[in-house]
Amino acid sequence: MKEKKQIVRVYVVYIGMLVFAVAIFSRIVFLQLMGGGELSAMVEESTVKLVKIDAPRGNIFADNEHKTALALSVPRYDIYMDLVSVDDKVFDKEIVALSDSLARLFKDKSAFDWEQNLRNAKIKKSRYFPIKKDVNHIQLQKIENFPIYNLGQFKGGFIKLPKTKRIPPYGALARRTIGYYKPLTATSKEYKVGLEGAFNDYLEGQNGELLMEKIIGDDWRPIPSSSNKEPIPGKDIYTTIDINIQDVAHDALMNQMIEQNAQKGCAILMEVETGYIKAIANLTNDTVNHVFKESFNHAVGLASEPGSTFKLASLMVALDDGKIRITDSVNMPGKYCFYETCLHDSRVGGYGKNTIQYAFEVSSNVISKIINDNYASTPQLFVDGLKDIGLHKKLGLKIPGEGSPVIKDASDNSFSGISLPWMAIGYEVQQTPLQTLTLYNAVANNGVMVKPQFVKEIRDGNKVIETFGPEVMNFAICKESTLKDVQSMLAGVVERGTAKNIKARGFDIAGKTGTAKIAENGTYSNKYQASFVGYFPASKPKYTCIVVIQGPTKQIYGSLVSGTVFKEIADKVYASGLENTRDQSEELLATMSYPYSKNGSKEELKTVFKKMNVPVKDNASQSAYVITNTNDKHVLMGSKVIPGGLVPNVIGMGLTDALFILESQGLVVKVIGSGVVKNQSLNPGTKLNKGKLIILDLI
Repeated sequence: MKEKKQIVRVYVVYIGMLVFAVAIFSRIVFLQLMGGGELSAMVEESTVKLVKIDAPRGNIFADNEHKTALALSVPRYDIYMDLVSVDDKVFDKEIVALSDSLARLFKDKSAFDWEQNLRNAKIKKSRYFPIKKDVNHIQLQKIENFPIYNLGQFKGGFIKLPKTKRIPPYGALARRTIGYYKPLTATSKEYKVGLEGAFNDYLEGQNGELLMEKIIGDDWRPIPSSSNKEPIPGKDIYTTIDINIQDVAHDALMNQMIEQNAQKGCAILMEVETGYIKAIANLTNDTVNHVFKESFNHAVGLASEPGSTFKLASLMVALDDGKIRITDSVNMPGKYCFYETCLHDSRVGGYGKNTIQYAFEVSSNVISKIINDNYASTPQLFVDGLKDIGLHKKLGLKIPGEGSPVIKDASDNSFSGISLPWMAIGYEVQQTPLQTLTLYNAVANNGVMVKPQFVKEIRDGNKVIETFGPEVMNFAICKESTLKDVQSMLAGVVERGTAKNIKARGFDIAGKTGTAKIAENGTYSNKYQASFVGYFPASKPKYTCIVVIQGPTKQIYGSLVSGTVFKEIADKVYASGLENTRDQSEELLATMSYPYSKNGSKEELKTVFKKMNVPVKDNASQSAYVITNTNDKHVLMGSKVIPGGLVPNVIGMGLTDALFILESQGLVVKVIGSGVVKNQSLNPGTKLNKGKLIILDLI
């Protein structure tokens, strides 16, 4: 019986081994006869892959003839070296010269260190040795001509991986309005901020593909293939922002924010007839790092109680309804009580008896009593008047994040006995700075309310894809007689009222001051919001401007805190001739003492400016070439980017710099005239074909 069990076990083992052997044999036959393609595909899939190459985003340009860039996608390259593909004799002969070239270009290692690192990589047979990341196009052109690398990828081991990098050539100027875009990922939601977010569908191009092969570990290198696809750049956005005015507004706001150690602030300059935003600055006090940053778009998103600047709308409603005349007399004792709550004028004892116009000019809170006396029995009539102007609606901006205005109805649960007088002077209502500016712009524009615009055109190369002209939101915000009255009152504020300290030289300003307590957690704190909004020249308005500063620590009144910023912006814009008028006073023109500067090499220009004692504001980071703009304080430098594979823009440059850039890109240059480049025959941003003729017109 025992022997029988042993025999059974032997048979079981034998049969099991036989089945296993048959399975292995069958798999071998299958792979050889039928599964070779599948196996090859699996091997190929593990060693070769198509990698996405991000398309360069379209550029964002300022509003001037030289195409000054506010945001650029610039070509950058990661450089690697395949030491195995380099012949040993060539390597030994040229390694010293290559190391010396790398050391002179990058300056982060000595020639000796480069040589030792490359020799060690050669011994280790490295096929993907990192040389440098984020190399720019000018550096790339130099590297491609270095010893060994000039033999190319297969003999010289030179590997370049293209990518793009988004840079703001002018640093913090309008950075929050320019914004950014971050796509949806598995770990993060989509972010659309400013113009980058609003116009992402235009700015993003079509991604390319690059075939890569696996070499060692997780290292991959590109290989030539018909599967490779060049990325297609996105379309360009041409904004309404003037870089010179933007620089003036940013500096004026920054200086006051520092002086007042304020919490947050903004300044906006808008063209009256078109609604085009020429400058928009937003600053927030980063108390941790002790700097002021463009981290939030207060101008667009900060809906707060505006205070006395809202008195304009209140009196417009009463004037339109025939309830008052600006010549009516009112008594201003300085204290105005509604139930058990009282409002006070800034002057103790008030302003005595005078006209409603004078009450507005000195910003008396008697306006709360005027509105309450006329609308207490019909508060909704007053609210409807505000809505007829359009103050309850968002502006419908293309950039995201607009704050919601608050104009509550009389039927609202929070509407109380003091709501009407409080609303009359800018409390229990909310407006963003840009919404307030839009109202005042309508007054300057003879009653026509236009929508604020940040973009003029979208282009694909030089082809215009879409344009954005002026857009009317309300053809008449009030009666013509009312308009004349409020224009007179706004001029009086600067002529003899609360803003007489900002009276300008050579031109007139009209506007309104505002000082409001800031509500925090449902109660009013000891912090204030100071504002000034108006237009200039008052007799023939070209621009409207608003300055809002929250949490100033030295002064609280709108005329002293924000009015002075307004005046500085208006003075410099007017003096520079940017509004195209020609009746400036000689005194103002004398402030424009710095010479016009052409674009070109940053280091050479800096040397010249230093010898001439001309102050320079360098916002060009590491750029070798710069765009320059001259104002009365300094010469402003921004990055001049030389795009790879595209025709460079050399307009505004001197001949020497233009020749160097164009010829280094392989173009044949013909020159007509002398001086500064006025026109070029090949359009900037179009595909570059080496050996092609480009004609430069100089003046």
